[in-house]
Amino acid sequence: MKLWRKSALIAPAVIIAMTAAACGGGGDSGSSGGTSGGGTQNGGQLVYGLDTAFPDNLFPLISAGNSVATAYAEIRVLLSPYRLYPDFTYKPDNDLVTGEPTSAVTGGKQVVTYKINPKAVWSDGQPITAKDFEFTWQIQKSSDPKTGGCADLISTVGYDQIASVEGSDSDKTVTVTYDKPYGDWKTLFTLFPQHSMDKGSPTANCAAVKAGWPTASGIPIASGPYLLDKAGIDSGKQIMTLTKNPKWWGEGSKLDRIIIQSIGNDPTVSVNALRNNEVQLIYPQPQLDLVKQIKGLEPTVTSSTNFGLSFEHLDFNTKDAQLGQLPIRQAIAYALNRPDIVAKTVGQFDGRAQVLNNRYLVNNQPGYKDNSGGLYAKQDISKSDALLTGLGYAKGADGIYAKGGQKLSFEIMTTQANPLREATIDVITQQLKPAGIQIKKFLNPDIFAGPEKPRSLEGGQFQIALFAWVSSPAASQNASIYASPKGDSIGQNYSRAGDPAVDALLPQVAAATDATATQDLSNQVDSLLWKDMYTLPLFQKPTFLAYSSNYTGIVENATNAGPLWNSTAFARKAG
Repeated sequence: MKLWRKSALIAPAVIIAMTAAACGGGGDSGSSGGTSGGGTQNGGQLVYGLDTAFPDNLFPLISAGNSVATAYAEIRVLLSPYRLYPDFTYKPDNDLVTGEPTSAVTGGKQVVTYKINPKAVWSDGQPITAKDFEFTWQIQKSSDPKTGGCADLISTVGYDQIASVEGSDSDKTVTVTYDKPYGDWKTLFTLFPQHSMDKGSPTANCAAVKAGWPTASGIPIASGPYLLDKAGIDSGKQIMTLTKNPKWWGEGSKLDRIIIQSIGNDPTVSVNALRNNEVQLIYPQPQLDLVKQIKGLEPTVTSSTNFGLSFEHLDFNTKDAQLGQLPIRQAIAYALNRPDIVAKTVGQFDGRAQVLNNRYLVNNQPGYKDNSGGLYAKQDISKSDALLTGLGYAKGADGIYAKGGQKLSFEIMTTQANPLREATIDVITQQLKPAGIQIKKFLNPDIFAGPEKPRSLEGGQFQIALFAWVSSPAASQNASIYASPKGDSIGQNYSRAGDPAVDALLPQVAAATDATATQDLSNQVDSLLWKDMYTLPLFQKPTFLAYSSNYTGIVENATNAGPLWNSTAFARKAG
């Protein structure tokens, strides 16, 4: 699971600035046009109004390139052997591989075999081969420079379990051998080109990884149906343009180009841009006012709400003297009325919203179980009181618990310009007040900044944080969130706490190659995390897609694949 650095917002009055080639929305494409049958016409363009910040870097393996913007933009620029579909399943990408790759476990080792599509080439015309698989492994197998690794990688999960990558059949068959089974093997091998990226040594390759792909320079080479090269970047206007890959061998894009423009996450800007046809697609975090205003644009705008793999939660910083005590974290959880939080936030625009009682699996995911034991299903202030008085706390004249002169007063930080999260904290504040717990709200522009910002998640100077995890079905990717910190290395474990029993289960989750076993182990981990109460899940986060009804082929994928996952099928309606 990765935390994508959703940026705090941009100024409310963002001007939608298109390049000359991008002006005017989908209707004035300047394309050769022509109908493609089925009520659609070829050519033209679509402008996607991105609600996150314009990225600084496009290389996805480093922190600077680990963003929603890059993930969404590159989904059909850099291919992987498997694609993630709206039903949360992985299916082979037969543009890259033929048939279904095979996996077998023998003698404690796992062997995966891929057959590369003979037609597959990079955008410079060079064939995609086993050497690209091997290179992709080599640059991600370790973060330790002493063993040829690169400390700037954000993750080595999965690649660090590979013993070898070998090519055969003129390098069109790839055999990957894992030292021990890795259940999420289908998530690996977003390919990087050996012939153009290999600098000849681990040290030189690490230097190249660290530098990444500065956005202004674009992505130098592509394996998918789109290019995102230097010519398609206008950093000043915060525009990235996907254009057709002339070497693409599969079914091509029906549109001439897709323009991705950062417009910020101000609901008014998004609504006006869609109303004025300055953008034709938005995929923002849903807010009550935004959803209502977009619904008002029907039928010229089509919209849908869905529930994906992201969820809102609270992180308790256990380095805080009070929050480091389990009874206090439990007291907060008992005093909350999570069904009421849902009803007063996401429940306002989708009646399907419900409380989430699992950190590994969301409500509509196979294997989901409520592992809370029902302990926190409703507000129970009497239990909260009992825990606090048991610690020696007593209520003062202001109704707030205190002990030794220290009040139970905490700051919850969250992102800026997100009315839904602000409303969530407001509801929490109201609920905890009669329980004798005071809450203050902090909208932190640096919440997702690095350790150089002390009050960020990584910096550690916070008490409670409200944000979302953006996950995938790959359970092993949760390890960095819940594994015990090792010295200063916390991974994504911002609670800075650890449980040896959880640590013992995490490798088993990663090694499980059977879906049922993975779900069972994941639920075991989650059951322990309920007892630890380092974090508290609130609700599965809804997604919201809205687009001009003049387009067809747009299908929401509520996973982390993003709105452009099937963009080659996007087309303008005929007529």
